[in-house]
Amino acid sequence: MTAPLLEIRGVSKRFTKRLDVAGKIAQHLGSKIREETVHAVDAVDLSIAPGEVLGLVGESGCGKSTLGRVVAGIHGASDGQILYDGTDIAALTGAEKRAATLAIQMIFQDPFASLNPRMRVEDIIGEAPRVHGLVSTSDTSDYVEEVMGKVGLDPSLKRRYPHQFSGGQRQRIGIARALAVKPKFLVCDEAIAALDVSIQAQVINLFMDLRQKLGLTYLFISHDLSVVEHIADRVALMYLGRIVESAPTEELFAAPKHPYTKALLAEAPRLDQRKRDFAPIEGEIPSPLDPPPGCHFNPRCPLAREDCRARRPMLETISPTRAVACHHWTET
Repeated sequence: MTAPLLEIRGVSKRFTKRLDVAGKIAQHLGSKIREETVHAVDAVDLSIAPGEVLGLVGESGCGKSTLGRVVAGIHGASDGQILYDGTDIAALTGAEKRAATLAIQMIFQDPFASLNPRMRVEDIIGEAPRVHGLVSTSDTSDYVEEVMGKVGLDPSLKRRYPHQFSGGQRQRIGIARALAVKPKFLVCDEAIAALDVSIQAQVINLFMDLRQKLGLTYLFISHDLSVVEHIADRVALMYLGRIVESAPTEELFAAPKHPYTKALLAEAPRLDQRKRDFAPIEGEIPSPLDPPPGCHFNPRCPLAREDCRARRPMLETISPTRAVACHHWTET
């Protein structure tokens, strides 16, 4: 098997709200107030092969965007390792650290909020490669035009500001900014969610073309199952900070194993199921401030038993191509 380009080993991310002076005084006087810790990502293991598109799917608030930001280096991991090309990124220094950092870039959901409104497109795209010495100051303008052409933007518009573009064009600017430092791995965080449906198809096709032409690898984060089914080679399902199932796309959509995966796919609208009544998964996703013990899905799972509430199911490899974290997956 091909060695993974990116490997995530036991990565967790916690956000803790510390008590201020007033809170500490109240606590000292007997108040039950305490520090709050959000368990956004909980001991995640994933590997992504060179040239692969891994779709990361889950309900809002499950931690998939946080995981993407940890992979991109925007957030530091509380625990675990991120290995790029077999090397722990945290252990790198100097030029090797910079090279690994530039090799992994992120494309954000909101193409307007992620672009500096006071900078021209030429500067938005050209700043990073110039600062990192990938292109000289004199060649920056030509280089920006070249990158804009790759993403389907008219190079003659490089002197404009972000507000002078449409939503789809702004997302292309965001993609061009990421590509400008010549990355090998892109984290796409709901990269088409804020776009019109017609524009979504264009951007998806752009991602697929860039993958083929530039040899890119993607972590494609989305809540849209139809999009993931179309673009991803493999899919990982995330629930409350944990990966509950991963499998090749066709296998997962044809025969889901985890109860959560099965429930999500069963309630996804399809043209061949017009006359059936759709019902959401029972219950609400628990708070990451106080996740349930054992399997996080147990309060909503029809198969939940005492062992589900007492013991966390580990991500178990059930075939050469898929893994599932469930004590009773054989009963689904």
